[in-house]
Parts: sequence; C-alpha cells; structure tokens
Amino acid sequence: MAIQILGTDGNPLTSKDVDGSAANFVYVTGQLKFSGNYATGGDTLDWTTVADKLCSSQCLNLFLDWQGLGNCYWPIGQASTALNGWKVKVGTVGTYGSEHGASAYEAAITGDVVSFTACFRKLL
Repeated sequence: MAIQILGTDGNPLTSKDVDGSAANFVYVTGQLKFSGNYATGGDTLDWTTVADKLCSSQCLNLFLDWQGLGNCYWPIGQASTALNGWKVKVGTVGTYGSEHGASAYEAAITGDVVSFTACFRKLL
C-alpha cells in the first residue's frame, strides 16, 4: 500500500541524494521503506512524492538491492512510464521467487533495508 522513498541515510530524500551533474540524466540513491498491505502484482512506487527533488518527469531505470534473508524485490516499469507508474513486486519471505500474497507486510519486510539507484531523464 505504501512505499516511502527515503535518502541514503534512511531520512527523507534530500538534494544530497540526487546527482544532476550529468548532461541529460539525474541519478538518485536512497532506501525504500514498506508499510501497510501488499497488492497482488506489485506495490506502487510513487516518485511524484519526491518530484520536487528530481527535476524530472521520467524514470528511465531502477535498480534494487536488499539485505533481508529470504525477501526479494523486483522493480516493474518502463522508461516511458509516468513517475507514479512504477511498481515493486515483493517476494514471499522464505520462498525466494514467489510473489507475496495480497495481505499485510510481515515484519521481515517492513524492517528490511531496500536500497535503490534510479536514473531519470533531466528536464530540458
């Protein structure tokens, strides 16, 4: 139901987590925090909640890395998708590769550290 986009230090995303030095791209690093209930097919990752820091309207790619044992997370989206069109599919705790059922997140997921790196198209 809710994925919070945080900075690399686990606090709210700030300009310290955003690198806009490239000519055409903006790179962002941080953490994702899960809460609430999971919806089958993936939980929405809404970049519009931090759009004021991104200076972009298009996420080109997303890489996720996690520390939890038995948890797994897959980004789902396309470069042309709106900032609120990305989803994160969550794998069942202890059963790598199986999708989490439509229910509340377990403590193993809400307490997991899921790091991300994302690339956005720079606004012209």
